[in-house]
Amino acid sequence: MKKTAIYWASLSLASLPASAQNSNVRLQGINPSGIESKQLSADQAIQSRRAGSTSKRKPLTPAQQRSKIIEEIKINRSNSGIIETRMAVKRTPLKIEKLSEAQLKKLTPAQQITRFKLEVKQIQNDVILSNWPQLKESLAALQNNEATQIYSQILQQLSQPARISPKQEIAATGARSHTQAQYFPPADLLPLADACPSALSPQTLKILAKLIGPNNRPLPSFFEELKKGNSALGLGSEITKSNTAELLILSGLLGQVSPYIPDQAKAQKENDYKALDLLSQYHSAAHQAKMGKQHLPIAWELSRYILSHKEAPYSLRGKSLYRALSLLPELDEDSGREWLKKTFADTDSEGFEILSAVGILSSQTRQNQDANFRLEQLQLQAAAANALIQNTTAATADWSELLTLYLRNWNHEAEHSYKLDSSTSLRPEMQSDRYGNIFYGARQPQSRSSISVSPIRSGDLLELAPSNEWLDLVQENVRMNYLTGASKLFLKVKEEGKAFPLLKEIASTRPETAKDLIREMIRVWADNHNPNAKNNRYRSRYFYMYGMNQRAESIPLTRSKQERNLKELSELIAQVKSLDLDDKFQKEFAEAFTSAHSTAEVWRLETLKKVFGSTKEIEPEVVASLLSRMRTNLAGLWPKQKLQIDAKTKRTDKEQQAQVLRGYAMALGLCKASLNHHPDQWRLMVQMAALTLEESNYKSSIGSNSEHSSDKLASMELFAKAADAYIATLPLDKESDESVQVFTDWFYGSLGSSILEALKSHHQPMNGEFTKIKSTLEKLDTIDPGAAERHLAKFTKVLNQRLANVGPDLKFRYLKSAIDLVGDHANFADGNTVYQYYQDLVTEVKLDSYVDGSSEVSASEPFGLYINLRHTREIEREASGFQKYLVNQSNTRSGYNYGRPAEDYRDKFEKSARAALTENFEIVSITFHNSKVQSRTDKQQGWTLTPYAYIQLKPKGPQVDTIPPLKIDLDFLDTSGYVVLPITSPAIPISANNKTSDRPHRDLKVTMVLDERELDKEKTLKLEIKSSAHGTVPQLDKMLQLPPKGYKVVSIDDRELQIVELDATTDDLAPLSTHEWVVTLATENEAKPTEFSFPELLLPTAKEEGLTLQRYDDVDLVSVEKTISLTETETAGLQPWYFVAGALVLGITGFLTVKSRKAAPVTGPSNVIALPTDLTPVTLLSYLEKISQSPSLNDEQKAKLELEIGQLQASYFGPEALQTDEDNLKSIAQTWQKAV
Repeated sequence: MKKTAIYWASLSLASLPASAQNSNVRLQGINPSGIESKQLSADQAIQSRRAGSTSKRKPLTPAQQRSKIIEEIKINRSNSGIIETRMAVKRTPLKIEKLSEAQLKKLTPAQQITRFKLEVKQIQNDVILSNWPQLKESLAALQNNEATQIYSQILQQLSQPARISPKQEIAATGARSHTQAQYFPPADLLPLADACPSALSPQTLKILAKLIGPNNRPLPSFFEELKKGNSALGLGSEITKSNTAELLILSGLLGQVSPYIPDQAKAQKENDYKALDLLSQYHSAAHQAKMGKQHLPIAWELSRYILSHKEAPYSLRGKSLYRALSLLPELDEDSGREWLKKTFADTDSEGFEILSAVGILSSQTRQNQDANFRLEQLQLQAAAANALIQNTTAATADWSELLTLYLRNWNHEAEHSYKLDSSTSLRPEMQSDRYGNIFYGARQPQSRSSISVSPIRSGDLLELAPSNEWLDLVQENVRMNYLTGASKLFLKVKEEGKAFPLLKEIASTRPETAKDLIREMIRVWADNHNPNAKNNRYRSRYFYMYGMNQRAESIPLTRSKQERNLKELSELIAQVKSLDLDDKFQKEFAEAFTSAHSTAEVWRLETLKKVFGSTKEIEPEVVASLLSRMRTNLAGLWPKQKLQIDAKTKRTDKEQQAQVLRGYAMALGLCKASLNHHPDQWRLMVQMAALTLEESNYKSSIGSNSEHSSDKLASMELFAKAADAYIATLPLDKESDESVQVFTDWFYGSLGSSILEALKSHHQPMNGEFTKIKSTLEKLDTIDPGAAERHLAKFTKVLNQRLANVGPDLKFRYLKSAIDLVGDHANFADGNTVYQYYQDLVTEVKLDSYVDGSSEVSASEPFGLYINLRHTREIEREASGFQKYLVNQSNTRSGYNYGRPAEDYRDKFEKSARAALTENFEIVSITFHNSKVQSRTDKQQGWTLTPYAYIQLKPKGPQVDTIPPLKIDLDFLDTSGYVVLPITSPAIPISANNKTSDRPHRDLKVTMVLDERELDKEKTLKLEIKSSAHGTVPQLDKMLQLPPKGYKVVSIDDRELQIVELDATTDDLAPLSTHEWVVTLATENEAKPTEFSFPELLLPTAKEEGLTLQRYDDVDLVSVEKTISLTETETAGLQPWYFVAGALVLGITGFLTVKSRKAAPVTGPSNVIALPTDLTPVTLLSYLEKISQSPSLNDEQKAKLELEIGQLQASYFGPEALQTDEDNLKSIAQTWQKAV
């Protein structure tokens, strides 16, 4: 019996792949000296490996170094790899000196390693460049074991795509690392096989077959060369013919196999079992390829023939067994039944030994790392067991023990896969191979180095699950373990429908296990029926197909589909209820109910009742849970217009608002109804208080809400009542069941919103509530000694953890209020630290504002207000400067904000300033410094100043006596992201009673231009006055003595004061302002004026170009003296016929002159178009339009110019307009000026 057992164990082992047969791990399971063997447990094996891995590493021996060199061989036969290798060989050919055996022995170990590296490099080059004779010679010169290792590494590399890593200069153009298929012509297969340093093994033939797979089919010439053959392949010998036949079978080239397969009659006569196995393999493959009906009976008979001869090699009998079992379903019933009857007649038959060996192998190879190998053993086990069960003549009850052990093997693999398998679906998923071909199949799990034994894919295991007939024959406890393991796997792959029948059986005997699995089943159901989850489990998220409508993935969820989901949920609840477990799973079903809805749809009360029944039947805790989720959605999800757009609901704003209000009404109604049945339920009271507050907040956000204040007070009273109701439940049996929800929600509500994520800066806090919360917490000790401290500890811990959920602009408010309530409690240490950091920031940054000049201003004249940021050098360094607050980041291409969202800082401050000032001031202008402005040293030691803005204001009456505080929001990084801190300037007292006020200025420049061109027609002169200064340009009556002598002022056109730019280079930061007037003058009497004197200046001007006097000469401007003569032109009194006569004389004279001279070269007028004096986007566009009319431009230039104009319009006048870049504008203008 011992000999027989050894035989069948070896037979089963023989069914392994060749690589598995050579593995030490796989051989440990079967002891040739007896079927029983000592086997390490999984924990022992892991501990053994860990002990080995943590041992001190020793230097590599020469043999280990050589093995490592072999492992690092890389073959790159891509296009670039072949070219680069050929160039490298040509540039620096390898030189390996030939040495005798005696000379080789004299080399030091280091020299031997260096030489070996060169030899391996030469072999690598030979493979890439197809130098096959040289490769064969090089391998033959090496030690046999090293040559075999190198050859195996070469095959592995050729069967995988080459990894391409572009050089740095190529990567700079956008190229990325990728893989490319190896270029391997089928003709190279013959010399590659010939170079093998040993006989071709089955594993080697498998890899060689891959090289001529479906994507690289040979041409007819290949098969002609194959017949000629070499030492490894071809018709030369029985061995080469056998190798060739197996190669062609493995590669699927079955039509070319016939010349190489042996004669069946001869093989049977000589009992050549290897030849018979090859024939069986061929006919089985031909049958699978549907090459004719004749192949199936031949394959079957040959497999039976080998099995029936005990002298046949064990390895061949194992292969024949598996092949016979796989062919069994294909046979007619009589043939299969007869074989089964004979093989599995009773436990003394040959079949028992077969099944025993299969079971032993499956059991003892559990720690084999190769999941595919273990799967093969389970497949063999399942095929054998099913074959036994299908044999109706066998007494299957006698086989119960063996079938039970089979099931235990399956259970073990199921448990391992449940823990470690990463697959989540039974269905095939869309994938692409390395060449881009699309296919559907099981997604291969990612390799995980920490897993010593790879799990079998869950779907593969479930396909091998035992039948009901099998389960009826196994022991009950093993059967129950199977039901548990299989249901876990079904839930793992999201197949809750297939898991539920198993759970029904588990519930009757293992109710606690069933409860846990049902909770998981409900969660899986919720995931599968969640219409909001963008979960393409069966298609790669990186896949895109041209012509496919991507919008089809966001088809709007219909109400009917949602109702269908909820109907299925109701049915599932009924099914679970029928199990008679002492748990209604209402909490889990509530989560599923939530998931089954579209995020854009408000729940309906009637739907909830259909699913759960009346409000009386629903547990109050479940109602509170549903209301909490609904309240969150009502406050933060359903009002969002973007959500409605994404869900394609096409609701108008009014419809959306009505839906949200209906949601609040439904939630409040449900809460009241549940409170009627459970009046002391504090959780429901908390929800009632929170819903009341959030509904009022929403009504205030969409319109006027006169009841907002009273609603907030009512909400706070409900929170207090809920806290009292909770206190009344104390003490609890378990301190772990104590809750601080009522206190946290009360605190959040006091801040402005009971939902922290929905809290906004415009929500006003109710600071008086913090004291009430504190006193309520303190009175807990009167009910349960020690409860106050326990609850306060939990409360402060929650507040500390929730800081990360607070909006950046509300963190300061949140922390201040929390500290007022909990003080310096140890659990709020982080919050106190952050708050102190905020306090430090506020003291190191100031918003400085002061009036330009005297604070006594006039209500009828504008005055200036300087705005600067003052800060310490340290905070400026930590914040990387404050120049970003001068930028609107959404309008810039480089608006990265270092972990914060892009912000329009400049617009944000301007909006805040206008809101603060508009009540009492007319805002003439707000001008900001350039974003490149540099900070300057402040008069306070250790502080610096960043110039920020200049505001021109005009009081709205003499009663205005204060410039209100202005606010700027500065953001800083903190431990939970970033915080927005409001920095406020102090209020500035002013007096607006003065009728007039002198504003400071310097460097006054005045230009006066006399326009007398309308003197004859309108009897008036126009005097254009253009002035500029640092500071505020003085009013006209304070600057000039008007009117000039002999004239009177008819009208004054005031073009308003303009702040052109802010000059940060001066000490006083005085802005550069301009002011223009056009004064219309008339003489004091009817007489026509003969001269004009420019008005006298009343104020000093700049030393250079302080005063400029000009007059119009046609359209040109010419400089003049202070007093000029106004005389009629000489042509004023001439008659028209003088002009005609003069023109005729000039024409005749010119004609005669031209006729008497040779033609001169044409020198037309210059094409240069003068640049605008003031370059802005508007003036540049006008300038380019002029250039576009120039005849000097060819068609190509006109097209480029049109493109330039379009880009300018998009850049400066589009939705993302850029800031004006004067240098860029000037460069564009000069480029096109040169073009004409």
